[in-house]
Amino acid sequence: MREFLLLMNRTRTDSNFSVENLSENGRIDIGCRFINSTLFNSYSLRRDVVTHLLLRGPPKPPLHIEIDGRNVRGLHPDERSIAGYIKKNIKSFEDRNVSANIGVAVRREGLEDFLDSRRAKPVLLHESGDDISDIELPDEPVFILGDHKGVSLEDVEIIDKYDSTKISLGETPYQAQQVSSFLNIFMDRRP
Repeated sequence: MREFLLLMNRTRTDSNFSVENLSENGRIDIGCRFINSTLFNSYSLRRDVVTHLLLRGPPKPPLHIEIDGRNVRGLHPDERSIAGYIKKNIKSFEDRNVSANIGVAVRREGLEDFLDSRRAKPVLLHESGDDISDIELPDEPVFILGDHKGVSLEDVEIIDKYDSTKISLGETPYQAQQVSSFLNIFMDRRP
């Protein structure tokens, strides 16, 4: 099992967003592409991945959305469908304090709460990290990535408290969905 966490610094923490214009809703489009790249193969869902979005925008941050590839149902790979899926689960959480779909959990928790609940050592994707080819990755990593605004210094300090490993894919900056696709392929190819 591998896990991916995307820190989404400005994404709305309620269901009050339009699936028609995703980039203007705190960049939920980035989260949708991230979910697609972490959870989907060419023809199926990855059953060995859990994807997390940590939303920190208005009106009530933080909001943690967890999608477990082992159990999730009804998730489709296109961006608009994923946005609708997220919206539906947030709305259900707002109305009834439960998720709408099996395999999805929505909680009010921040980065430290998330890290406290994990046994695996976090692996932070960061420009100042060691090259991925020089690092021995854990068998069941928790990869942490930033959105288009990156990972804040405060977040790095929190993650460092958990004996994290910092890795880099080189000098070229990549989008979160590109990095997560690469990491899935990299992990898939390990002996």
